[in-house]
Amino acid sequence: MRRFYFLTIHPTIIDTYTSVGVFNNAKKRSCLDTMAVNLREFAVDEHGSVDDRPYGGGDGMVMRPEPLEAALKSLPAKNPLVILPSPAGKHFRQEDAELLANADRDLIFACGRFGGIDQRFIDQYVELEISLGDFIISGGELAALSIADAVARHIPGALGNAESSKIDSFSAYFKGGLEGPVYTRPPSFNGQPVPDVLMSGDHEKIHSWRIKTSKQWTQTRRPGLVTK
Repeated sequence: MRRFYFLTIHPTIIDTYTSVGVFNNAKKRSCLDTMAVNLREFAVDEHGSVDDRPYGGGDGMVMRPEPLEAALKSLPAKNPLVILPSPAGKHFRQEDAELLANADRDLIFACGRFGGIDQRFIDQYVELEISLGDFIISGGELAALSIADAVARHIPGALGNAESSKIDSFSAYFKGGLEGPVYTRPPSFNGQPVPDVLMSGDHEKIHSWRIKTSKQWTQTRRPGLVTK
């Protein structure tokens, strides 16, 4: 069983998200488990402190390395890979999610807050820094959950339909491009019908249509996207 750990001062965020969807399904099937590790339990004083003012001045606070190290060392992780969501990290792609899913390692996400994490913890323990894009959010929890969700989808048994992750956008099925438009009932909505080919029952024609629309959508909506 794979395990994902989240070092965080807001375990409720992690526990809430991982109680539904792909994580809930994976837990029921005993192929993945998650654990939110409350950094306050490893605080440096009786006040629950896990941060302090930055050396050199500046606004905000910086997360101290000791609580993170203590929390990390408390885990029974198997061959752990420590990941830091960070704007300085490598841009995350579908292929990265697949590689992490295939790695026989437990993942530990260090969720930063305030003005960031003391660089010494990063230097000594973080193996992989990942960015979701060129923007800033208030903490690492949402980024960590996004990365973990993308990885979990590729762990065998995590999805109800094992084929689902194989026909997503950026998958080999679409040669790394976007999945095209999808439709459901009703057959016509505000005068706009579902494309006839999707109603035909001809699986070969449907496959061809999906590949064609994938190319069109990728070219028009993500023209800079490199496809295979």
